[in-house]
Amino acid sequence: MQHSNRFFADGEVQSLFRAVRQRASRGTLLDKVDYALVTFAWATGCRASEIASVSLDPKQVNYLDVRAGLVVLTDAKWGSSGTVPLDARSLRVMRRYVREVRPLVRNAAVLDRLFLTKTGSPYTPNTMSKKLTMLLTRYGFPGKTAHSFRHHFCTDLLRRGAHLHEAKALMRHRDVRSTMLYSHATVDDLRAAVNRRVG
Repeated sequence: MQHSNRFFADGEVQSLFRAVRQRASRGTLLDKVDYALVTFAWATGCRASEIASVSLDPKQVNYLDVRAGLVVLTDAKWGSSGTVPLDARSLRVMRRYVREVRPLVRNAAVLDRLFLTKTGSPYTPNTMSKKLTMLLTRYGFPGKTAHSFRHHFCTDLLRRGAHLHEAKALMRHRDVRSTMLYSHATVDDLRAAVNRRVG
């Protein structure tokens, strides 16, 4: 079974994070924003449209509760809703971003969106999608898109033992059959299964 170039193979996400984190540690303000954006996309499995809409204002329909470490989505695709907790490491990245990096972004004091463009305007679903695709290409992953993060989020949950109903809730799927599409085995999964027979 050949791994599609659209999705992350084993080890590629770690390679991406090493590169993004290294650039952020010695780079510009925008590099630090990009590190937070990649972290958020990976940690939440949110669609590009959802990432573009997430606010820091709890009165908005989609928002990040930094204190609780929750992404609350009440107006997602097809009217779906749900809550996605951030893992401890990603939450540390996002808290630092909100506390130290975001205040330096243009218009951050007057706009409540979590992520703003370099010109200080809110992202649209289309511009967020293009931004994530551009970042992935920059770091050596051409062909991958915002959906590659979402696909990895779900497949990784299932491979690490999450129940199907848990993955469904985190992905905010209306039908469990949509979640099941992400439950396919990789070559590494199949190899491990065979080796367990003789291990």
